[in-house]
Amino acid sequence: MYLSVIKYYGYCQQKANRKGKYELKTEVVSQEKNIIVLKAEFDAEQVNKAIDMTIKDLSKKTNIKGFRKGHVPRKTIELYFGMKGICVETTEKMVPEAIDKMIEEYELSLIAEPKLEPGDLKEGEPFTLQVTFEVTPEVTLPEIDTIEAEKTVYIPTEEMRDENIARLLEAHSEIVPTYEEREITKEDFVSVKYTSSVVDQDGNASPVENDQKTEIDLSQENMRPEVVDSIIGKKPGDTSAVEFSVEDDPQNKELAGKKMRYEIEILGIMKKVTPELTDEKVIEITKSKHKTTDEFKEEVMSQLKAAAEQHSQDSLKDSAVEKLCDLSEVELPDTLVERQKQAMRADQAQRIKKDSGMEIEEFFEKSGMDKEEYEKELDEAAKVVVKRALVLEALADANDIEWTPEELNAEIHRIAISSRIDPKKLHDYIYDDRDRLFEMAEKIRNRKTVDFLITKVKVNETEDENKSEAKEDTENK
Repeated sequence: MYLSVIKYYGYCQQKANRKGKYELKTEVVSQEKNIIVLKAEFDAEQVNKAIDMTIKDLSKKTNIKGFRKGHVPRKTIELYFGMKGICVETTEKMVPEAIDKMIEEYELSLIAEPKLEPGDLKEGEPFTLQVTFEVTPEVTLPEIDTIEAEKTVYIPTEEMRDENIARLLEAHSEIVPTYEEREITKEDFVSVKYTSSVVDQDGNASPVENDQKTEIDLSQENMRPEVVDSIIGKKPGDTSAVEFSVEDDPQNKELAGKKMRYEIEILGIMKKVTPELTDEKVIEITKSKHKTTDEFKEEVMSQLKAAAEQHSQDSLKDSAVEKLCDLSEVELPDTLVERQKQAMRADQAQRIKKDSGMEIEEFFEKSGMDKEEYEKELDEAAKVVVKRALVLEALADANDIEWTPEELNAEIHRIAISSRIDPKKLHDYIYDDRDRLFEMAEKIRNRKTVDFLITKVKVNETEDENKSEAKEDTENK
């Protein structure tokens, strides 16, 4: 998982729209760990100048009977708004510029919104502003050329290729009738017609589905054992009935906790017919992209090799980043850890809601999960993510690794094409949200940093010993 937002962009987003109007002095009040307290001071002349500008702006914007906009006398503005209100508005204009100057002058990289302690702004007096900044902590990096990273080399075999092809052929299998009149076993496919009903406490049945036809693989683990047991031993033409209570089911909430009755008629015993690999089948499966079985085998092997190479490269990246983080030193700010925990907690709650239909608190209660243990594991996981993000950012800073607008636009275009979205619409959608834009940009920088890292570390290659795992992983690529 990647920490999406390390830096705080609240003031930076608007900085381009502000031009420096005032001169001010700044100084460091204190610095402890990654907390810096700075003070800015505007002299009395700058304060008076700022108040004058506020009054002029108000004169241009305010409708006061008897005066044209921009020609309202100062005294009238003072009476209309009050000097206190004018000073408050002046403060709101001066503070952002002061913060901009502090950030620029001290080269601060913020991770949270600054905490402001402005003094009282009064005409003819200096104005002071104290700001507490929480910045990216200092990271001590190791000499990256001394890091030894492990690369697991995955090598696909002909056996893997053949198993892949076998699964592909099985996906093109057909279920056909056997016309056998024997007793049904647990290994059989059967064709059935069924009617389902909800049974109330008095035994009355209310139909849910009538005369539905389907094929059932009795060997599947996800089949209800009550249904399987009611069919085994029967012959085509026989009937059976079974009742059971429905557990909580997010897909059928209206049936949860109710008793169901299924009346089943056995229509026939079926069998799965898996086609053989022939030139004709290759043409059908690949839609004429390949003409012969040899071509098809070469293509499958080529895909396996590409996936295996990517998987090998990923193992190197994971190892290099893990070693880099282990050898780096940084004190993790609570702000970032808590922010990451909130993001992870929200993500998990969303997945639980989607998968089970339950709120996270309800899920904890019904699953028996220890909430304290969950929070402990969440804290540990968040710290890993935060440290990884901080270390990679420090490595990028140290080596001048940056993203470019061209790379960002190319990434947006790639995502749009793969998602079948209009590139311009996606471009506008991302550029309309600064947080989303910076998140994508930082992911590009992060990716470039990892690519840079693996060119510098020492690589120890080992061939994968778990062939079945390599096969499974390459298939999922």
